[in-house]
Amino acid sequence: MEHLPVHCLDLPALYAVTAKSPEESCAQVFREARRTCPSVIYLPHVVQWWSACTETMKATFLTLLEDLPSTTPILLLATSESSDESIPEEIDELFRTKFQVKYPTEAERKEFLKELIIHQAARAPPRKKKAATRALIELPVAPAPEPKGMNQTELDRLEKFEESQLRELRLFLRDVVSRLAKEKKFRVFAHPVDPEEVPDYEEVVKKPMDLATMMSKINMKKYTCAKQFLEDIDLICSNALEYNPDRNPAGWYSSVFQ
Repeated sequence: MEHLPVHCLDLPALYAVTAKSPEESCAQVFREARRTCPSVIYLPHVVQWWSACTETMKATFLTLLEDLPSTTPILLLATSESSDESIPEEIDELFRTKFQVKYPTEAERKEFLKELIIHQAARAPPRKKKAATRALIELPVAPAPEPKGMNQTELDRLEKFEESQLRELRLFLRDVVSRLAKEKKFRVFAHPVDPEEVPDYEEVVKKPMDLATMMSKINMKKYTCAKQFLEDIDLICSNALEYNPDRNPAGWYSSVFQ
């Protein structure tokens, strides 16, 4: 029964809250007991409790008990230090089961406390260092967990998410390339080099690149990350420096693309 909620219905519980009448406090205890079923309603010093209550309070208490359904799992538990003759008849009729607990004798108290006071108190407390010096059991290394497989629904969801991310990347890269192509200083890189105008360009530059080619790669979904896009930007710069070695690489590169 230790796990059951206990609702105490003693005199302080009835008169502690001045904003409520004793009858309201009693009804509140019964409501809480029914809400937390199974539970216990505890009446300590029931004889003094009954004699201190008013007639209205007694009638309220008895009515609340009668209104409890017979199947409600609520235990009414009361204690009394008085003899059976002094218990009021109304209270005595409420309890079918009664237990009489006798006070322990002096010999019984000594026997009960001997183990606690004489033996356990005189025993030295356990040493913590002893537990620390014990050899630890060497446990085998647990195998690595197998990777969790994905079902078809999860694969479809992942594919849609990745496609959404790539779509946003393509929109961003298109905007970057369009802005570069509109800039006057980048127009020389907007289209592939015409071999008729620069016949020896393909002999010097082995891997040409330009903004129009990059836009085509964006539309063809060739870029799967920003790193690939930046590599082509660097390729345009390195090609220009390779074909024009007389230009200052650091100054020209920083002024054009950085």
